Amino acid sequence: MMKKFYYFIFISAFVAFLNSCGSFHTRTESELYTIVVRDTLNQIEVKNAPGRRDNGIVYPSSKVLQSTREITTRDSLVERYYPNFIRLGVFESVGLIGTATTDQLGAGPFGIFHVVEKVPEGKNGYEGKLFSGAYYRFGIGEWRLRWFRDSKNWSIGTSLFEIIAKDNYRNHTLSSTFPLYIKKRFFISEKIPYISISPSFGFGLYPSQYINPNVAIEVGSLGGLNLRLYAGYAIGQNPTFSPFNNDPGSETQIVTTPYLGLGVSFLDFVNIVPELYTEWKDHPHSSWNIGMMQFALLYTNSDTSLGKNTKSLVKGVHLRIFPASISIPILDNGFYLGTSLFNGFIFGLKDIGLSILPIRLGYWRVILPDELSIEPFVEYNYFPSTFIHIGNRFNLKISESFNFSIVMGYVDGNNKRFVNAAKSYVNDAFDFTPYANFSRYYLGVSIGIIDRIFQPEELRYNKEGWER
Repeated sequence: MMKKFYYFIFISAFVAFLNSCGSFHTRTESELYTIVVRDTLNQIEVKNAPGRRDNGIVYPSSKVLQSTREITTRDSLVERYYPNFIRLGVFESVGLIGTATTDQLGAGPFGIFHVVEKVPEGKNGYEGKLFSGAYYRFGIGEWRLRWFRDSKNWSIGTSLFEIIAKDNYRNHTLSSTFPLYIKKRFFISEKIPYISISPSFGFGLYPSQYINPNVAIEVGSLGGLNLRLYAGYAIGQNPTFSPFNNDPGSETQIVTTPYLGLGVSFLDFVNIVPELYTEWKDHPHSSWNIGMMQFALLYTNSDTSLGKNTKSLVKGVHLRIFPASISIPILDNGFYLGTSLFNGFIFGLKDIGLSILPIRLGYWRVILPDELSIEPFVEYNYFPSTFIHIGNRFNLKISESFNFSIVMGYVDGNNKRFVNAAKSYVNDAFDFTPYANFSRYYLGVSIGIIDRIFQPEELRYNKEGWER
């Protein structure tokens, strides 16, 4: 009975929320114009008197003036499109501090630099790690909440799913689909990238029931990237029907989680109130490229291939998740600083390079406006693999969401963290030396999926009125 009650409350709250939000990302305003065309035609007809005339004698003539006025009306409909959200993001990850002293999750800074080492014998997690837990949100949205006589910077928001992991025990984890949050932002800076102090209060209904008051210092967005520093206190329960309650000896699991957190988010866009009244086509942008995914098939100098056929042209793959290339406002704005949530190479069967939040410095050059561009770059990847990546991309813009590229480059580095972790599991029973270091060049083709390339005129640095 209690389970059905929670379902009813959850569904009712979600339906009410959807009805209140309307169009979740774009507001359309239609303007109907009546165009009136007024036209006046003057016709003058001169009739000479009949009969002969003697030269030099002027005879009077009759003149007829006829004026005709016409009025034509027609309707013209103009539709304007505006952003309808305060925040819209794909993924946020937070590394939590102070949530546990033993059996720690070990998710690392931002919740994505997970510890690459063996869990101590007889333990369920790590010990002595600064970042003991993690907080993840997927599919985040916030909309303007017009409280207190339309007071600015209030918002109501939710996410598709969120997880607050106190430690490495599942029954100590609070989670909810479509949790509800109310937030107030106090802006320190209303210039991009925005800086604000944002207290909020949230609660989740299923599968856990909890409240999560917190305050955050938010910086962003810039190219869809945001940084956040959290302080909060989550308290709730995992009832018997929750999939996170795996303790048969307890009716419910009570969970309390005071925390500090350092977070980062990707494809996460924030608007201030004035931007809600700026048309989409006039919005400024800070990046040359923002995307969901870039995937490439590669030919390399590896002596093995991905399959059994060692003579195959496709000997490797390259994957970038949530790439962003943020323009640097120097010279002609062509230089950019880039990163991605994940950057991974597989060359053959032995050479693998995996990286979180690599640092990329490149130069973007437009060859054909709105079609062809190149971007030579150098990239440093430091965790969990360590390698240098030098390359170039020739980009062909297919649409606003898809791109085709020819890629080439050179990768040199090592996998010492993985090798050391693997040795701790199998001791010396297996030789990991061939997997420790790699040095490969590559040539391939890449496709960008939900991957947008911006033009020079779309960058905010090139718009009139921008101040350096």
